[in-house]
Amino acid sequence: MSSQLLVILIVCFASIALTDDFKTIHEKEYKNATVMRVEADGIVVRTKGGISKIYFAELPDDVQARFGHDPAKIAAEADARAAEEKRIEEEKAAERERAVKKEEEERNTEADLKPALDQFQSAEQGAAEPYRNAIKGTLSGQVFVSSEKAENFKLGAVKVSLFARHAIDVLLAGLKIYADVKIQELSPSVDAEKAASDQTNAAGSFSEAAHKARNEYEKIQDERDFYYSGSFYFSYLQSPIQTVETDADGKFIMNVPKQGSFVIAAKAQRYVGKRYVGETGIDITEHYYWIQPVSLEGEAQRLQNLSNNNLTSTEGTSSLIHTAD
Repeated sequence: MSSQLLVILIVCFASIALTDDFKTIHEKEYKNATVMRVEADGIVVRTKGGISKIYFAELPDDVQARFGHDPAKIAAEADARAAEEKRIEEEKAAERERAVKKEEEERNTEADLKPALDQFQSAEQGAAEPYRNAIKGTLSGQVFVSSEKAENFKLGAVKVSLFARHAIDVLLAGLKIYADVKIQELSPSVDAEKAASDQTNAAGSFSEAAHKARNEYEKIQDERDFYYSGSFYFSYLQSPIQTVETDADGKFIMNVPKQGSFVIAAKAQRYVGKRYVGETGIDITEHYYWIQPVSLEGEAQRLQNLSNNNLTSTEGTSSLIHTAD
């Protein structure tokens, strides 16, 4: 009997503890109300009249505080959320504005390059007929590269193309301006992505975020560095006057007018093996580019080799462009 009485008393005291009188700021009263649950915007109570919800906005501040509701804190959080939403929207608007500006700049840059491309095509087409009728000599040479161990590698099946010098000069001048604009345009993004990657790596170099940040940095860097490369310039070298191909020993010979200034251009690549980072092997392929001025100067023949000594990436040579690769 004593144990049953104890249970009854506990239940009674619990009921009493959860029962209270509530009076709203509008003088509405809830007598002997039992709080069933607390929600984000108010409390749900049960009275003799049934179940009701009393919103915190209707209750005095001290009652709100009893249930952990802080209007000032909630208002501050709401203001913070509104400020953050405004900041995000402003960033999106700024990004849209930058995208529109970038697109406009790209259109203008492309428009600036078009005259140079048109002049190049026109000059090359105009040089074709004089070439056919000109008295010619022979230009011969060999295409090869030397390794760090001083080994020579003859490059066969390389196409060597002949262009009119005045046509190439116009084209390269236009491409150089275009490349400089693109590099200037992309460099701030490269710097920003590098800073973000460095910061993320410092926090955790093996995290997914660090890997993503590194990929973003490398992607924009590759996009920028393309304009430093021979690949960029060679993508516009079309419609040569003549093209020949090197034999297995890397040798070539072509007919060139005895008089006049010309340019020979060639590109090649060579697989040099794997480079290991830890246990991961990365295939390495070297790329080579040549754009060399040539002139027989009235002679019947002339030799012009293409090697490490006159790559577009070799400083202090007669190459008409200088690239980073």
